[in-house]
Amino acid sequence: MANKISGYGSSTVVTGGSRSSSVDRPAGDTGAAKPAAAPAAAADSVTLTQSARSLAKLGDAVAAAPIVNGARVDAIKGSIAQKTYQVDSQKVADKLLAAEQDLPGH
Repeated sequence: MANKISGYGSSTVVTGGSRSSSVDRPAGDTGAAKPAAAPAAAADSVTLTQSARSLAKLGDAVAAAPIVNGARVDAIKGSIAQKTYQVDSQKVADKLLAAEQDLPGH
């Protein structure tokens, strides 16, 4: 459907149908399209279950926890410096095998 708009000031707008109407524009108005006013925001609400609240608190606690156990690192550094640190080869082997099982394709 084609719309034909002609002239400035008072003019007739033809909308392709059988109706037409007069449009009065203020002086200096070119008839350019103006953005429509934004609709009023609807009031939405969200209700969290107790489980969701607990998970959120747990997530906050995990995020606040230090990534590295400083006391353990210091103890191992001291053992290495004193040349008393011993590697448990069985423990290392078990963890390597477990890590390999977690790889894709296994």
